[in-house]
Amino acid sequence: ARWPRGQAAAARRPKTRRTQGGPLPRAMGFSAGPVAQGKDYGFGQPMELPEGEPIWPIREDQKPEIVHTVAEFLEAMLFQPHVDRCVVLPNGVELLGQQHAIPEVVRQACVSAASASCSGPARKRGNNNTGAHQMRSFLKALGKTQQARFRSRLWHYGIPGKEKEVKGKGTKKKTLQEVSEILEEEEEKGMVPRDAPLYISEMRWEAKRPHPLVQAETVKCATSTDIYDFTPLARRMPLWERSEGGIFIGERGTGSGMHTDQCLWSNVGRNWCGFKLFAVWPWEERHTIPKEVGKGRIFHMPLSAQEEGWLARAKVLALVRPGDVWVFSGGQPHTALVVGDGLNISAYESLVPAHSDAIGVLVRSNTKKDHPENFWMDDEDLDELYEDVVDNLQRSLREPKLDARLRGELENCVKAMRERGDAYCRELWEQEDRGERRRRREEESSCSESDSMGAEAGQNGEPKAKKAKTKTSSEPRSA
Repeated sequence: ARWPRGQAAAARRPKTRRTQGGPLPRAMGFSAGPVAQGKDYGFGQPMELPEGEPIWPIREDQKPEIVHTVAEFLEAMLFQPHVDRCVVLPNGVELLGQQHAIPEVVRQACVSAASASCSGPARKRGNNNTGAHQMRSFLKALGKTQQARFRSRLWHYGIPGKEKEVKGKGTKKKTLQEVSEILEEEEEKGMVPRDAPLYISEMRWEAKRPHPLVQAETVKCATSTDIYDFTPLARRMPLWERSEGGIFIGERGTGSGMHTDQCLWSNVGRNWCGFKLFAVWPWEERHTIPKEVGKGRIFHMPLSAQEEGWLARAKVLALVRPGDVWVFSGGQPHTALVVGDGLNISAYESLVPAHSDAIGVLVRSNTKKDHPENFWMDDEDLDELYEDVVDNLQRSLREPKLDARLRGELENCVKAMRERGDAYCRELWEQEDRGERRRRREEESSCSESDSMGAEAGQNGEPKAKKAKTKTSSEPRSA
């Protein structure tokens, strides 16, 4: 589990950004060559963008940092802060052993959808509705039985610039089969255009199950392996969340609208097939841009002059290609848009690297100065997350053979959390200093055990939503 020190020294953060390889419209001066030819991922989807595919204008200074070795990427992901950055490892899906992570039934449905698309009528490119039947072909190929095994959200994009969730009545989380049936009903009633592009988000197993690589770990994530599994160092980070990680599947004109994550952590994304435009706005604009643009806006092509102006203010603009793996700060406003023919399949894990600045950003979550309030996590959930961070740090630091460099970084993380954290963070560390260990999650679980059967009988097994508590004067100091 020791980090190769020679590689670490050679893998410091690049001082300059490098041009991304792969196809871009020739009108912009780039060739339209193939990407990742012959790789064992891609699932029958196009491995290059169509000639003349419209994409966002990207300035040289907005391009992401490109690294070309696993050592460079691990250094950036695990030991460096990510604010105002996006680091891309081309062909990372293969280099990090993620080719077969997507469930076989999903891969087969993706291939079937590609075959159906090839046999269908040709469609004009550049239109948000173009090729919209790809996702419908995918859902049909997956079938009702397999759809029922997954829980997910489903979105349509019938109005340019807007995303709308297909969810029906009630707040109960639904299986993919249930939301697909709601879509069919709404199409019959004319509530959703039949050619509206579709997007599946946060697709995971319907119920927790043992992870195929770590049987003692129960998860809902449907990927059979994750970046978390590639290196044992991931298990020694202050935080790594993969148990609820979701798969995202979409077609041209779909994606995730403008948002900031509910917690100020980092994300690492994997892209198996299709192309996706990705934007991150500067930390200093974390309040202004969401207010101007509006939560959930999609930057569809063609762009308006106002939208071009907003994208010009982005810190990073990237074209994510088949096989790419990339890491970025989820604590900044960001958005994504699928482009090109075929389906796009990607998935994300959330983490906090072993760096005091990253901890300093994390503990600003749910604070008015640093985190827009309409994106906040439930306060009790955030407190439980802080409990996990303390537990992870303590567990790693107890390892007698822990690498000296990693130990030093984690000790700096402890110091940052003690000094910059809110009242509950400080309370947790004071308990540790006294040799006590109290965790709200465990106490609540113990208290509710006697009521569990009644709750299941009276509420169909759905837990009550947690009530957010009011924060006192606990905002952390700025880093």
